[in-house]
Amino acid sequence: MEAAHEFILDLAEKISMPEVYLEIRKLMEKPKAKISDFEKVVETDSMLSIRIIRIANSQYFGFNRKAEDLYEAISLIGIIQLHDVLLSSLCMRAFYNIPEEILNLHDFWQHGIKCGIASRSIARFCGLPAGSRFFTLGLLLNVGHAAMYLKAPELAMKTLLISQQQQLPIDRVEREHFGFDYCQLGAALTRQWDLPKVYSQVIGHHLYPEQTQPDYHFQTDIVNLAHQMLESPGHLNCQLNQILIRHRQIVTTPNDIEEIIAQEIVDHSDEVFAMLSLSNCNCFDISNHKDSHEK
Repeated sequence: MEAAHEFILDLAEKISMPEVYLEIRKLMEKPKAKISDFEKVVETDSMLSIRIIRIANSQYFGFNRKAEDLYEAISLIGIIQLHDVLLSSLCMRAFYNIPEEILNLHDFWQHGIKCGIASRSIARFCGLPAGSRFFTLGLLLNVGHAAMYLKAPELAMKTLLISQQQQLPIDRVEREHFGFDYCQLGAALTRQWDLPKVYSQVIGHHLYPEQTQPDYHFQTDIVNLAHQMLESPGHLNCQLNQILIRHRQIVTTPNDIEEIIAQEIVDHSDEVFAMLSLSNCNCFDISNHKDSHEK
């Protein structure tokens, strides 16, 4: 949508992807690129290097053996998953300068991480090679909202208030006041960043999966389920079975799948948040949030 594209263009410099990500994308297009080539690029960002090693060795993203250094971490994670975990972390970094009185970034990204965990888990139960792609798709579902609050905080807060007071869908209110909604804006942002097409398709249509291009229907349905699970719990099993039938997937899922995924979120959301937001310009104070929650 043209209005969403123009809105993003004005933000291009503030939320552009760093050089390390652009270099990784270039390497991914070279069939003969080696692990050592990716290692050289990532190690130019010391904090990102630490983050990748921690992710490779984490309980949630981790593998059967431990990585002793960055080379081993990239080898274990794999190039496609390296791209997705880098993207997750760098997107969180891109919006670090939104004032807390406008948007609580801790809560915003915590919600994204929960959606990412749910998306990845649902994909796994569907028998798909979930990896980190579904996690990152879930994490970035609301990235359009972050862009709104960064550029037009007063209007963004106004639309949220109207949505809450009149009990109207937020995307409908945003289209009336912005000329586009957060899904369309998020899709425009992923295109500005030149991300793989699956990102613009899933993020842009996750509220209405039937509008997605056919090649991305299943992925969008899965991420839509994760979104719905967090918004209105209690219906995942029935909805998932309907989707599996629609996509002709012969998979048996446990009756308590929603409880299993909810427990995974409880077990891993803080760990994942701490890894992805590590030293993001000190904009996330994990200990303070934990202390205040315990009080």
